[in-house]
Amino acid sequence: MITDELRRRLSLPLADLVTTQDRQRVSDIVLKWDLPARDLEAVRQWGLPKLRLFTPTHPVAAEPTLDPNLAGDHERRLVSRGQRLYELGFWGSRRDSCVVGVVPGDGRVLCLLPAPITVEDLPPALRPFHEGLHKPATSFFSSSLAQYLETAWRWHAALAILRSVTEPAINGLQEEFDSHYDLLYGCVDLILDAVRRIDPAVAAQEPHATWVELIRANSL
Repeated sequence: MITDELRRRLSLPLADLVTTQDRQRVSDIVLKWDLPARDLEAVRQWGLPKLRLFTPTHPVAAEPTLDPNLAGDHERRLVSRGQRLYELGFWGSRRDSCVVGVVPGDGRVLCLLPAPITVEDLPPALRPFHEGLHKPATSFFSSSLAQYLETAWRWHAALAILRSVTEPAINGLQEEFDSHYDLLYGCVDLILDAVRRIDPAVAAQEPHATWVELIRANSL
């Protein structure tokens, strides 16, 4: 079954998931960043998977250059005022979609936006469906760069399985479509369970955990 294979993939040693053809080379400059040894070894050993939504920074700066927008209490709990972050790349179609910043010293990985996103940023027709929306300008990805890389690779492996799921015929029964989407949403839940096992801090940061939002929005 699809779910059994997904569980198997999500529990395999990382060495069994990382492939040369799917690996995106990370600049050697990253290995000179002020990060824990575990993070630097993960960069050297695993690199990043080629995911269509992620664009690595090029060229990579040797010094931390990102200046997070500390717009509120949530942001200030993650980053100290005046602290600069290393830039790894960005998720999305534009650089301001979600810049990936790595905190010098401790290796935490954060998502940086130019400013918080609130309901006022949505088209008027959508605002009634998103009352109370607030996405901080700085939000949490992973407790370490090593955990960030592992999460990316396991999601990459999971996506290969999800893409193998055949959709019902366009004239199929409603029950077939219901079963199809129940399967896919169940698979996404399995992926998120794996993400939380890799880094328990992800669960603690919800609803502002970037991995959760990213995987839910881009796995189906």
